[in-house]
Amino acid sequence: MKRVAFAGMLPSCRLVPPSFGMGAKLKKDDQRGVRAVFALDPRLQQDTLPIGDFPLCRLLLSNDSNYPWFILVPRREDISEIFQLDVADQQQLWQETTALAEMLKDSFDADKLNVAALGNVVSQLHMHVIVRKREDAAWPAPVWGKQQALPYSPEQIATIRERLRLVLTDDFTFLEG
Repeated sequence: MKRVAFAGMLPSCRLVPPSFGMGAKLKKDDQRGVRAVFALDPRLQQDTLPIGDFPLCRLLLSNDSNYPWFILVPRREDISEIFQLDVADQQQLWQETTALAEMLKDSFDADKLNVAALGNVVSQLHMHVIVRKREDAAWPAPVWGKQQALPYSPEQIATIRERLRLVLTDDFTFLEG
């Protein structure tokens, strides 16, 4: 299993919203990394279990044992789209998403991974990384709305957390729970 480190962030830049008739521009961040306090959307709090933190994202487990379904949420306030992240955070999001997907494919013996940032119901930027198997309840269709969510048992949660402890790098901090 390949381990991926998340060091080496780029200098802080931010995307400036486009003016009428002009594209987005890059501009140095004048506040040198000062960020608002991170708050998780109430719907994500209600439907997920916290696992821990990568350098940028909180890792959540969707409380639906039909599928190993993980969600990465950048710890940035008032962001609903990937392009609203500064360039360094965009790259960090993709690094964390890629590393997580690779680890899940190997650890959960996935036939396919579904990776998406949709946000039609929850506008807070979040990236779904869903392990799919040919024998899962919704295969080959999308997982949304196919089966009623089946919450994890405490034993199943403990098993998943232990599986993740074996493969996540030192750049990941587990939350207790």
